[in-house]
Amino acid sequence: MLIHTRIGGHVDAPIEVGWGFSRDISMVPMWHTNVVAAKDIVGTFDEVGSTATLVLKTPDGLHDFHIEVLEAVPNQMTKQVGQQVDGPMRYTSTIRYTPAGKGFDWVWEQDNEIPDGLPGPFGSESFMKRLMEQMLRQSTENHSLLIEAMVPQLV
Repeated sequence: MLIHTRIGGHVDAPIEVGWGFSRDISMVPMWHTNVVAAKDIVGTFDEVGSTATLVLKTPDGLHDFHIEVLEAVPNQMTKQVGQQVDGPMRYTSTIRYTPAGKGFDWVWEQDNEIPDGLPGPFGSESFMKRLMEQMLRQSTENHSLLIEAMVPQLV
């Protein structure tokens, strides 16, 4: 099944601060709720051709995903693809950044190719869509919180 997810939000920090933090692949496990580890990293999210292995929590356990950066425009967008090393799961993820006020807006779109026949609710397209949206939303809330903590905030 193909699950398309699109979420967006705002970060109260300069786009350069957000991009500087977001480009570091090794930091992904710090904020992404489904990423347990990042290893074998070659490059950054702002360099086309960069690769890494992310250990992801999936409906049927932990799996290594080989990722590759397909497109990158500093301070604007990054696109990557991830392929499960030992199975059929695959995703394509695009994140766009737009200056907004003293911070920036972002939109994260992701397509997940998930095999049919997963047990229980994981085999339901509507459940998987809700689960993916929740995971991305929680991850981006963590991400935004970390970026905002990097700059002084007016109280």
